[in-house]
Amino acid sequence: MSTPAGWYPQPDGRQRYWDGELWTEHFAPEQLRQPGVAGATSAASSSAQKEGAFSKLRKAAADKQAERRSAREEFDRKQAECAHAAGALVTSGVFGTSTVEIYDGGYVRVAAGESNDTEPERITKKTPYEKLRSIKFTQSGQDNTSGMSAALEGAVGPAMARLVKGGAGLMKVSGGLMKASVPGLAVAGVAHLAGAEGRKSFLTIASDKEIHTLTNQSSNGFVTKSNKGHNEVGLALEAAGNSVLSVVGVAAHEPVSEPRSAVVSPAAAAPTLSERLRELADLHNDGILSDDEFAAAKTKLLAGL
Repeated sequence: MSTPAGWYPQPDGRQRYWDGELWTEHFAPEQLRQPGVAGATSAASSSAQKEGAFSKLRKAAADKQAERRSAREEFDRKQAECAHAAGALVTSGVFGTSTVEIYDGGYVRVAAGESNDTEPERITKKTPYEKLRSIKFTQSGQDNTSGMSAALEGAVGPAMARLVKGGAGLMKVSGGLMKASVPGLAVAGVAHLAGAEGRKSFLTIASDKEIHTLTNQSSNGFVTKSNKGHNEVGLALEAAGNSVLSVVGVAAHEPVSEPRSAVVSPAAAAPTLSERLRELADLHNDGILSDDEFAAAKTKLLAGL
């Protein structure tokens, strides 16, 4: 029987084509001369390519993980530095769906929520500290809130000075807001705001990082509503923030040779008697204090002389 046609090895290692009867002059291409060696080389090359690709992926994943770890460590370091610079917590409150914390070192932390949220955002360890620049409460339809703000600042200011000097007893918890426990808040007529019409109001907080525009609105799951009780919170936050800025501003210009207590004494931070009387008159003129309440507050203020 004749040998079937096909490629057959030659003594020199090449593959030559047998047509079934005679050897032809056709020699196989290089890859067919040593199929075992070529296949092994191809498999090894493919394996090396895959291993190289996996190595690159592993390195990229390791680099990304190291980058995230470094960023997290840097954030924690800055948070610790800011927490030390921020000092003690002066007051905190929920305004609409946002939570605000104010610190005696002139810092603020804001967890801003949306008006259609049903629950307020909470302060966490990741909430950044921001250097407070200004804070302003504005009630819709009411232009004259400056008198009430000034009255609150006059009450909170002396307490802030005592806290900077190391005094205790500044804060107490009341209705979700840690308010200054100092005389003058009742005189300022803040409690009367709870009965005011619950229209939309704003709390604008400017810091070294951004400007937060918060509202007193939230959702009950169906409609968005204005929380009139949060007006009191917004006004108290504004007063505390401005008092902090006042104390920090005085401390920033304090001569090195003078003791801190000499600059931030309660007498220096508190408004004068005439200023407080004008504030009470403004509250009375705006209808926040009735005639009897105005007279009682004025008598109480004069009795403290």
